[in-house]
Amino acid sequence: MQSRTVPDSEQLQRWLRDADVPFYLCNDCHGLHLSSLQEREGLIDARLFVEEQGVMFTAELEIRPSSLLMVHADLTRLNMLFPSLKLFLDINDDTLPRLVACDLLLCGQGISADQFVHFVQFCVQECGQLLDECAQTGCLLWPGEDDTPSSAPAGNALH
Repeated sequence: MQSRTVPDSEQLQRWLRDADVPFYLCNDCHGLHLSSLQEREGLIDARLFVEEQGVMFTAELEIRPSSLLMVHADLTRLNMLFPSLKLFLDINDDTLPRLVACDLLLCGQGISADQFVHFVQFCVQECGQLLDECAQTGCLLWPGEDDTPSSAPAGNALH
């Protein structure tokens, strides 16, 4: 039987290296950024955090502002389509809207390296499918794209 441990960040890094899962650390947060997802167009951030309850996976997709209502209306369907991910919208004044995907691996009684690697691989797979689903609906904002309507004359109100 494989040993179970309550992991810390250094343990997770060892397990990721042993499983050949590319990741990196940044200077801005204490998360382990998953390179394979972060290289995908439409995804802003994908990372793992060691929290009190366990290991949390988060991914953020940048949503086209003009698609915000459509994504909001589609959240129930998306949450049913990806039941292991918790999906919600993050809307604030400082950034463009984001669709956030989260999952949590409870570690209070310990986990094995195999459980952790399976969790990471499954999250990456589900998030990749979520990206594909969102790309098909056209709701993602792609790099270099501007979502401001260019056909409306400046200064004229639409009634």
